Amino acid sequence: MLARIVVGVLIGFVAGLVEAGKLPVSPKSLQVLEVLLFLVGGAFVVSSFMFGAIFGVMAIAEIAAGYYAYTKVFRSEKAES
Repeated sequence: MLARIVVGVLIGFVAGLVEAGKLPVSPKSLQVLEVLLFLVGGAFVVSSFMFGAIFGVMAIAEIAAGYYAYTKVFRSEKAES
């Protein structure tokens, strides 16, 4: 269970990284990364819903928490500079 929570938060964190556009890749590669990230996140949520509704909702919350953590950690550094 702890591993699934860590994976959910990690997916959200990577989503924040990709959406921030801080990766040194071409726009086409960035679009491919966004699609792959969407598929991975969607598969994670769907597989969590297979275990029950509460686990599916938790998966959504974990991804949101990872994205929120990325925005708080890295966007606050940008504001301070």
